[in-house]
Amino acid sequence: MEINAMARVMELQSQIRQKEKQTTGIYGSFFDSVVQAASVTQTEESAPAQAISLEEMLKARHPGLVYHVFDASTPYWRTREDYPFHLLYQKNINTEALENWKPSGPNPDQISPNVQRNLAAIPPGGKAVIIHPKVQERMEQDPEYANLIYQRIESWWAFDIARNEAILPGSTAGMSQAIAIGEDGNIANVQASSGPSMTRSKREEEEGPDFWELRKNRHDWYMKLWIEEQLQRRLTASAQLTATDHASFPSAKAQLIDMLNNDQLKSILGDTIAGTSVDEVFEHTRKDAFGTAYLL
Repeated sequence: MEINAMARVMELQSQIRQKEKQTTGIYGSFFDSVVQAASVTQTEESAPAQAISLEEMLKARHPGLVYHVFDASTPYWRTREDYPFHLLYQKNINTEALENWKPSGPNPDQISPNVQRNLAAIPPGGKAVIIHPKVQERMEQDPEYANLIYQRIESWWAFDIARNEAILPGSTAGMSQAIAIGEDGNIANVQASSGPSMTRSKREEEEGPDFWELRKNRHDWYMKLWIEEQLQRRLTASAQLTATDHASFPSAKAQLIDMLNNDQLKSILGDTIAGTSVDEVFEHTRKDAFGTAYLL
């Protein structure tokens, strides 16, 4: 990054922090600050020489963010557990290899050692953004379009944190997030991970399943069942609530309700998310977080 660009990013970071001090709470205020921060960048971009790129805007909020430009609209993000998500969080990767990645063999289980090993390589709290080349080209010519994509990315991340926290409190601690913007500017793919359980690698000369891996996998399976049981209890309890209980909801659920009823958020998120309409994503979120009996 050039020295002048770094100076602009530092100034933008300061202005974003000032804007965020004007809001309170966690989830809803974060969405508000996204819109406010975008207004800051629009002011900064009034002069072409001072235009701030999407990458600079994102890194002003997330200093460790990794930014790539390639087509990441592959459906394997959604269908394969062994997609190398960990590479998205690394700099200077072979983007052509990722763009053309294809699986070999059956889809492994989520708790398989190789899948867990890849997830373990994702830095806690990491952020990764992949932009389609045509979107990148358009943003370089149109700062307002860059602002729209910025708001879309940040709004999805805020919404994703709120919905996961509403479904399972505490699950977003250290959560990493990756997002891919497709050729049409919509969200082509999303990925999030709160970190896997630790796995033990076998030595190359060892054959067959390792005892400790089998033991660990069995433990992971029981933990998965326990988490699902706890989650189902929370969903059942939430489904029994009525609209009059809104004020007593924990912060994440209250903020999620506000987001689900926010037409501006729906507009910013675009038409589709990972090939699914935003309306359908919101409907699934309502059912997952509050149960079918709760009407927003």
